[in-house]
Amino acid sequence: MGRPLLALSLSGLEIEFCNPAREASEKRWTTVQRRRGIVRAIAGRELRWREFLFWTLLLAAFQSLEAAETRRQMMGAAETVAFLLVAIPSAGKLDGLGLEFTNWNPIGLRAAAVSLAAGLLAGGMVVMVAFRCHQTLGTERGWNLVILAVLLGPVVEEVVFRGYLLTAALQLERRVFKTKRNWPSVIGVAVIFMFCHSGRAGSTWIQPCCILLTGTLYGFTRLRLQSTVAAVLAHGCYNLALYLSYWTGISN
Repeated sequence: MGRPLLALSLSGLEIEFCNPAREASEKRWTTVQRRRGIVRAIAGRELRWREFLFWTLLLAAFQSLEAAETRRQMMGAAETVAFLLVAIPSAGKLDGLGLEFTNWNPIGLRAAAVSLAAGLLAGGMVVMVAFRCHQTLGTERGWNLVILAVLLGPVVEEVVFRGYLLTAALQLERRVFKTKRNWPSVIGVAVIFMFCHSGRAGSTWIQPCCILLTGTLYGFTRLRLQSTVAAVLAHGCYNLALYLSYWTGISN
């Protein structure tokens, strides 16, 4: 057993030594490697664990924070932290479950600073206009609602509007109208964004105008920095500016 066998080729010029034990070992090794490859393919490409956790944690946290029970709200805060721990390092790596169309790309510190500043500046301008016109901004009380407005809400809305809708609008504009101007798509999505936020109880005329302008800002931020993450930062800082004005008594 295991003794090498001498095999001569028909040409008589080549000699091959065959070892059955070695061949069996190589066959087992090949089988193990194939199985490992299948497992890696399932875990990395078919299951899409990053994308699965992105959606699962985002929707679970959103639902928990909207609940009336304090226990569920606390759970929602923990789920929000877990979501951020998944979403931040996953920038540029989400290529399944539809997230490949959202442009969830990483940005540098300078781009992040620009996005944050744009959101805060837009929020400050809106607060000033609302103060001068004696208009309410529609901010809501509750720490859970602050997390929704500053962290999770911007993610959901920007993924939908500046992710899916803006990507579809840009492709439609380039294929149908044969143009790459981009601004019609940005404004069109901003109008849809405005109408989706209209009709709320207690809303005033200033709110749709501000939503249209900020939606346009988020769209151009997303295009300029080539990332929906930038739009999320601008959106979150805008909402934070509104809450800061509410907490300091500037607006109501």
